[in-house]
Amino acid sequence: MDPQKTKKLIVLAGPTAVGKTNFAIEVAKYFKTEIISCDSRQIYKELNIGVARPSKQELSEVKHHFIASQSIHDPYDAGLYNQDVNSLLKELFKKHDIVIMTGGTGLYIKAATEGLDNLPPKNDQLRQQLNFILESEGIDALINIAKSMDIDGDKVNLSNPQRIIRAIEIKQGKPDDAKEIPPNDFYDTSYYYLNRDRQELYNRINKRVDQMLRDGFEAEAKSLLPNRNLNALNTVGYKEFFAFFDGELSKEIAIDKMKQHTRNYAKRQLTWFRNHGGYKEISTDVDLFLNIMKLG
Repeated sequence: MDPQKTKKLIVLAGPTAVGKTNFAIEVAKYFKTEIISCDSRQIYKELNIGVARPSKQELSEVKHHFIASQSIHDPYDAGLYNQDVNSLLKELFKKHDIVIMTGGTGLYIKAATEGLDNLPPKNDQLRQQLNFILESEGIDALINIAKSMDIDGDKVNLSNPQRIIRAIEIKQGKPDDAKEIPPNDFYDTSYYYLNRDRQELYNRINKRVDQMLRDGFEAEAKSLLPNRNLNALNTVGYKEFFAFFDGELSKEIAIDKMKQHTRNYAKRQLTWFRNHGGYKEISTDVDLFLNIMKLG
C-alpha cells in the first residue's frame, strides 16, 4: 500500500452466484461504508430478475451505487464507468476511508481502477482477455475499446470481432498513439475474488435460475423482447428465452441452456480473476476475511 494514499477501495469480485452481495454487505457494515456495484447488467433499471439484482431489503442495509442507475436505451461502457466511479469516489472518500466495490464484471473493475490501456503486453494473453470480453460483454464492448484507442472504424470492419481484436492488438503495440483512460491516482485498491467448490458453485447457479423462474423471469424477458437488439440484452438468460419465444427452443431446453451458459460464464469469470494479476482468492467466510483485514 502506498503510504501517501490514505483512502482504500476494497474490490470483492467473483463469479456469478458465489455470494458476493451478502458478503459485501457484511464487510460494508463492518467498515460503516458504502458499496459500488461493478456489474455491467445490474446497472440497467429495466433488468432485474434476470441479472439477480440485490433485493430491496439488501439495498436498504447498505447504500449501493450503480444499481438500476442507467437505462438500456442510453449507451454506457467501461470508459463512462471509469469517469463516473472515480468522480463518485472523490465524494465518498470525503466521509469514508474505505469503500467497497463488488461485482463480476472484470472489465469495469479494470477500467475504474487501472485504466483501459494497461492491457497485458503479450498478444496471446491480450487476445484471451479480448475474447473473454467478447463472450461476456458482446461486440459493442470491443467496439468501445477500439474507439477509446482511436482505432479508425473506416479502416477496420467493426462488425467483425476478430478484425477488431486484431486492430486492438496492433494498436496496443503503439501505446504512445493510444488514447488512454487513466488509472486512479488518489486511492489504493486491494483486489479479492470469492470462490467456492466448483460443484457447489454450479449447484447454486442452477438453484438461482430455478428461483428466477419462480420470481417471474419469463414475464420480464417477454417484456424486453422489443429491445432484444440492444447490447444490454445480449445477456445470458434473456438470449435463451428470446430463442424460446421465437420457437427455436423448447422452454425446457431454454432453461437448461440458461443454466449451462451461466455456468460457462462463471468459469470464464474465474479465469479472468485468476489470470488478471493482483487478485487474491478468498473463501465466502466473512468473519475470516474481516479477521484478515484487522491483522492487515
